[in-house]
Parts: sequence; structure tokens; C-alpha cells
Amino acid sequence: MENETFTPEQPEEDVRDLKLLGKHKEPRKVSLAGAVFFALLLSVGTFLCAYVTMSAQANAKLREMDLVYAKYAKMEALLTFIEENYIREYDKDQLWDDMYSAMFDSIGDPYSTYMTAEEYAAYVADRSGNYVGIGISVVYDKATGGAYIHRVTTDSPAAKAGLQPGDIVTAVGKLTLSFDTYNQALNLVRGEEGTAVKLTVLRNGESLQVEVIRGKMKTENVFYEKLEGNVAYVEILSFSEDITVSQFEAALKQAAEEGCTSYVFDLRNNPGGSLDVICKCLDLLLPEGDIVHIVSADGKSESRKSDKEHFLDAPMAVLCNGNTASAAELFTADLRDYGLATIVGETTFGKGTMQSITPLTDGSALKITHRYYNPASNVSYDGVGIKPHEGCEVILTEEELDNFYKMTHEEDRQLQKALDVLLGK
Repeated sequence: MENETFTPEQPEEDVRDLKLLGKHKEPRKVSLAGAVFFALLLSVGTFLCAYVTMSAQANAKLREMDLVYAKYAKMEALLTFIEENYIREYDKDQLWDDMYSAMFDSIGDPYSTYMTAEEYAAYVADRSGNYVGIGISVVYDKATGGAYIHRVTTDSPAAKAGLQPGDIVTAVGKLTLSFDTYNQALNLVRGEEGTAVKLTVLRNGESLQVEVIRGKMKTENVFYEKLEGNVAYVEILSFSEDITVSQFEAALKQAAEEGCTSYVFDLRNNPGGSLDVICKCLDLLLPEGDIVHIVSADGKSESRKSDKEHFLDAPMAVLCNGNTASAAELFTADLRDYGLATIVGETTFGKGTMQSITPLTDGSALKITHRYYNPASNVSYDGVGIKPHEGCEVILTEEELDNFYKMTHEEDRQLQKALDVLLGK
């Protein structure tokens, strides 16, 4: 079809035949009335064709609307049926929220979801970097069913109340912690500023009662420590809050001031976060060039780049595991693609999609996957993950995973492997 040309052979034959037939006759003249009639007939025919086409389209649209109305009518009938026949009490607002959630669940995408007004408010508060709490970082303790405190924020309400790393919270108020109540108990720790929360804490086999006064807290996502051999150990918990950028920049500055010559970035269990935050953090490390390639549903692509003002010219290693996801994977992949870091640990989660948030007038919100993003190499890791460099895969045992936040640096085989790589052992 591409090279086909059209030659009007048939029309030329018709013209020749007309000339032969009229060789000894003058061509017939068409009267004005005939011309007008012919034009009118042509117009009517065109109108009828357009009418038929538009009518068919309208009927198709009406049929489509009828199907939609039928679905809504069925939903209304189901709700009426429940209301008129169900024998027990139920929460009607919860029923509606569950229906909204089910719509997104049916998509089959774990990152697309409906958030209630309460859930969205908590989401916004978490991303702001400010919250009301007591200032502890905890993980589930399999042995006791409690919350193991592995970090206490300096000058926090928890620190002032005497809580220490290694303490295990076994109850919040009257609620005893277990696998089933763990998340519920953590939610109870939060509350209004100035109010008290009572904790039961297990310390060295002794049960203690501790009362903590809740206060305003700033999220801490970046922690720095200088290790032997002038190695900077930088743990990044998340890229969700804007405050992460300033904390990351401060950690790099302190490491440089203390004479660190190589860096370990610990992204294990980092779930990712904001595109803007990760791009600003990577801009502090990368030379001038691409940071991320964003691909929309319609196939359009855009890129974000790092400037030439910032570049960390030093040996680096990145620690990752199966819970290193999303923006944390972009961090890992970019340092790998630029040949700046050795990847140590386990294959990452494999999430290379972006979500957008649409708030609704009632305070709820919709989150939906709408774009892919790829690292500097433009090779997607979505559904695949990022593998450690050859010879640098270190798989932790089940026992090590259970005690992950209890391990010392010397017991942490993944960290020790990264140090061996950087120090040339």
C-alpha cells in the first residue's frame, strides 16, 4: 500500500467513449432547473447518510448508557436488599468505603488504592516529615510478639522517659502486643500532643511500666556513622519526606568533614518514596547526566538530569535486599549504571512504576499507577529487581532476618562484605 499509485484509467475510457458517441453531435446541455434539482438531490442524499451515521452512533451510545445504568441499578438493588433483609447491625459508611476500595482492588495493581479521609490525612501527615508521637523506631519481635526498639530519637519524649534501644514494648495501655495486634498497638502510640501513653516494656528480662508524653516530632530518615578505615556508613530509611534531602546532605557534609574517603549507603528495607526527593538526593552524588526516564501511559517520555555542580568522587557500595523498592531501587540502579558503586546483598523488590494522588472533596483520595520510570540506563527493573554485583550476593539466614535490627555491625555479613569491597580485602 505504501508504494501504490492511483492512475485514473477508467475515467479516461469513459471520456473517450463519450467522444466517439458524440462524434457527429453536439454535447447535451443541462437546464438550470435540472442542475438545481440534481444539487438538491445530492444534498438530501448527503444529509440522509449523515443522519443514518449519527443515528447509529447515538443508538450505540444509548445502549452503552443503558448498560451503565443497569449496573448502577443493580448496585442500588443490592444495597436495598441488604438494608431490608440483613438481620444484624452494620456500618453503612464502612460498606461504601469497602466498595470504593474493591473497585481499585479489582484492577489487580497493589499500588493503586482508595484512601478514606482518615487514611489520606495520615498519609499527608507522614509525608510532611512532622508528626505527633514519642520518637522510637520499632520492628516486630518474633520471640515475644512485641515491638523491639532499635532506635530512640535524641531529645525525644521516649528518650526523656528513659526508653532505650533494645527495649521491647509488650503492651500499649491495656492492649497486649502480638502478631495480630501489632499494627493496632502502634497506632495507639500516636495521639494528641501533650497527652500520655502508658507502655509496658521488657528490659533484660524485667517488665517495666513507662509513661511517655506525646510531642511533636520530625521524621528522621538518614543516619550517619563513621566506621573504621574512614568509611562513612549512611543508612536511609525512606525517600518519602522532603526533609530527607537536607538530612542526606548533612550526612555527606559531616562525613567529608570527618575525613571519610569511601561510603556505604544502606538501603535495606527502604520502601522508596517521592520522585522529587530521590532526584535531589541523587543529584548530590552523580555527575552531569540522566537521573531518570519517565514513560507515560501514552508512550511519551521525559527525563530528569543531574547538574555538574555536585559529584561525589569516592568509592561507594550500596546495601540492598528484597525490601529495597521503588525510589530506593532508582538510587541503587543509577549508582550502578554510572559505575560509581558496588551493589551488595540481595536482589531488590522490582517496582518501577509511579503513582499519582487525587484528593476528593470529602477528604478521601485516589492513588493510581500512571507512569513507568527507568534509571539512567533506561532499562526497566519493574518486576525484575536489581541484582548484586557478581561475587557480592550475600543471603541472610532466617535467624539473621529475625534478628536483623539486633545485629551488631560485626555480625552483619552484608555490611562486612561491603566493607571488604571498599577496603580491598
